[in-house]
Amino acid sequence: MCVSRSLLPRAALAAVLACAAACGHGGQSVAPSALAAHPSNYDDQDVTVSGTAKNPTSRQMRRGSATVYQLCDSACINVVQFGNPNVEDGSQVTVSGRFRTSFGRRELLTNVLVVGGRMGGPGAAPSPSSM
Repeated sequence: MCVSRSLLPRAALAAVLACAAACGHGGQSVAPSALAAHPSNYDDQDVTVSGTAKNPTSRQMRRGSATVYQLCDSACINVVQFGNPNVEDGSQVTVSGRFRTSFGRRELLTNVLVVGGRMGGPGAAPSPSSM
């Protein structure tokens, strides 16, 4: 089969974009302060957020074990990260997930990035990475 050279770059770009979306890295990068200032603009969207972790605690939820913490720059959002992430107070982290203006039934959280879990977050729970 003969493939035009002009089609190859397009096919390669399409493959890279499909892989990025499947891996949960297709969301836009947004600062915690932008999410906190305009949460309705990002509700139910996949985003990548970087900042400083504050007050991480482990909790058992209906979807499994999670670490709940705040992710901050000049403002903070809440993060619910499923799995066993290694998040320490004061560490610089970058996480990707689905942003929600509210999350939970018993203890309602607002402005929440949900990372991993069976629903609401793209892919498996990624480990936080250093900035």
